[in-house]
Amino acid sequence: MSVTPTQAPAMTEESSVVQRLSTLDRFLAVWILLAMALGLGLGRLIPGLNDALAKVEVGGISLPIAVGLLIMMYPVLAKVRYDKLDVVTRDRKLMVSSLVINWIIGPAVMFALAWIFLPDLPEYRTG
Repeated sequence: MSVTPTQAPAMTEESSVVQRLSTLDRFLAVWILLAMALGLGLGRLIPGLNDALAKVEVGGISLPIAVGLLIMMYPVLAKVRYDKLDVVTRDRKLMVSSLVINWIIGPAVMFALAWIFLPDLPEYRTG
């Protein structure tokens, strides 16, 4: 199979993007699978781990889950470009569509999915 001139730049561009990614980003799926395997393995090896983690909560919120979520989300949140916020919010059409999708359509879809797939669990349809 020969490479035509129109195909070559796409492959070069794609490889340069992959090269610019950090090792963590490049193998993110592998790290997630390893973390899942580690969690399952620890749960099997240490019998009381589930109960011990369930006892560590503050105000009804699991502290290990809260810390894990903070560690997972902080790098993404730290890279928010607040200096570009005025440029993004200036586009009214984008802002309105984003708010409608995130605050009206999204919850309505989740509510409908709960009615369809979990009809016997009304507590999942509230909130």
